[in-house]
Amino acid sequence: MALTADERKMLKGVWPLELLEDPLRAPRRVSTALEFLREVLVSEHLGDVIVLPDGVKLLGLSEKEVMPKDLLQALDASSSVKELLRYFQKDEKLLTKYKAGVEYVDQHGEQRGALPKERRNLRGRINEVLRLVDAGEVDPESLYVAEMRLLEAIQHPIDGELVKTVCQRDVKDVMGPLASWTFYWDRHDEGVFIGNRGSGKGIHVDQVLWSNVGKNWRGYKLVAAWPKGAVSNSICKTFDDQLFSPPLSEAKVQALRQAAKIVLLRPGDVYFFSGGTAHTALCVSEGMGLSSYESIVTLHPLHSGLCMQTCDRSSPCWLEGAMPRDEFEDILEEAVEQLEAAAKQFLEASPGVEPDSKASPFDPPLWSELRLQLRSDKATMRLLQEHFAATVAQCLCRSPFVRENASSTLKRALRYLTNGRGLESMQSPERSPSREPSSSRAPPDRAAVARRRSRSPLRSTTSI
Repeated sequence: MALTADERKMLKGVWPLELLEDPLRAPRRVSTALEFLREVLVSEHLGDVIVLPDGVKLLGLSEKEVMPKDLLQALDASSSVKELLRYFQKDEKLLTKYKAGVEYVDQHGEQRGALPKERRNLRGRINEVLRLVDAGEVDPESLYVAEMRLLEAIQHPIDGELVKTVCQRDVKDVMGPLASWTFYWDRHDEGVFIGNRGSGKGIHVDQVLWSNVGKNWRGYKLVAAWPKGAVSNSICKTFDDQLFSPPLSEAKVQALRQAAKIVLLRPGDVYFFSGGTAHTALCVSEGMGLSSYESIVTLHPLHSGLCMQTCDRSSPCWLEGAMPRDEFEDILEEAVEQLEAAAKQFLEASPGVEPDSKASPFDPPLWSELRLQLRSDKATMRLLQEHFAATVAQCLCRSPFVRENASSTLKRALRYLTNGRGLESMQSPERSPSREPSSSRAPPDRAAVARRRSRSPLRSTTSI
């Protein structure tokens, strides 16, 4: 999509326009919600960014449908992050309802978080940042609210899952039962990000080598992502936590020239990319920017395989600050549960259909129609089952934890698929509900798992 005259004016002097207009660095744009959901389920997207323009409308995820009213009121009353923090400072209900990172850029150009050890102390973080601003030690334009969540977990209004996300509906909800056909899809810790022109998220790689589904409701944002492996590692080590705000040094310009993708995200865009490589974001429009991210690992064996390298020090993708192995096993525990849910669908019904399930009263007709179209796409369903089999086989081979915890149901589904008894025989009498015990394990306590996950100075839990 070509830049408009107003966009070119807005971006002048920010990042080199020739990089933004380079077709090799352009994102992969899709035009329909169905195309986007298919890309999320089965595409190989490492080193790519997939964008659905006007996606929040096409997916039924407008900010009024997703965001809490009190947060939207605070945003509407503010024209900058500084003003938003002043608004929060005066509202006790907001201070005790939410938590967030409050970030700024220091005198050395590195992004810092106020009171990093006090994760539940939003009041203290706001007070500290505003003190630095008032003392002239911090540029207020660099202020950024990162990973805003609820202070206390609540039941999600759609599926009842215990969550801390402020979002009331997500792409995961649009996908419905088909969301089980991923390796991992987390929204307990889904983060909301708020910025203004000149602020953003510095260079980082996510703490887990997963992907992100982003929704951009307000503001324009530049995003750069680098190729995996040596280039990504070099960029991350050289520019760790540095914001690419103008004026850019020659070193940063040269770094941008190594980027695989450089993308202008517009208001309303929904997008999908890997957080397992170096990436950064910069808000470039006046007023407030508002976005959120769901962390996801798809069944594509390249992406599930990349995720499995999170703790592998021999991997070229490994960086200091990766999630520790014992905490990554909490992720794997949820992943095994997810795989078992897909296996149960496959054996007892069909992909995207929960056995003996009833229609949810929260499902808009738009979502139901999108799911029906996805399930009716035989090529997509066949590919999804192939990815499932490849991922399960890969995990059983590489992970002692998965081997120890995989149920007979999961292994049975793998046998069916590797023997070629997948989509073409979905109505076979042999595909009756399994009498084998699915698992003796208790389901994971998702809230406890989330509380145990570490946060690292090198890695951001979510994204940008």
